[in-house]
Amino acid sequence: MDVSTTTAAIRALLTDDATFAADIEAAIGQPVARVLRANTPWEQIGASQLPCWVMEQGDGETSSWAGGDETGLVIGHRSQAFAYELDICLLWNEQSRENAADQRAALPGALARLFLRNPQPGGCNAAWLKAWMPDQGVRHPLQCWVARVHCEITLED
Repeated sequence: MDVSTTTAAIRALLTDDATFAADIEAAIGQPVARVLRANTPWEQIGASQLPCWVMEQGDGETSSWAGGDETGLVIGHRSQAFAYELDICLLWNEQSRENAADQRAALPGALARLFLRNPQPGGCNAAWLKAWMPDQGVRHPLQCWVARVHCEITLED
């Protein structure tokens, strides 16, 4: 298990989980079939690429997930637990500010349910929606909604 395996599995879930895809289409009124893998500056993403997901690895640190000491590392053992964050942004265009507010409000539930159905993507220990940050219409009509997903993995020797 490693960061790239978990990240690839989550990337696939964003477009391949039929229930999630239907929830997102119902929320924003169009399907989202594209996932950009690098943290491309939003201003550089053309209208022809919208709607899309943008993913980028966030910070990571040792974890006590494995039940060891506070750092998750025990001398003589062959594994270490880590926690890391994955930032996932949904970008789409919506002209109506009222509609956009309703759309942003529907997104946390859809993403949380995705991880309730798929709690160990790519074989990780666990992954869940930790936080979200809507842009509150700052870039209107471009809508930006960022989710932070918490992932727990164990690396072995």
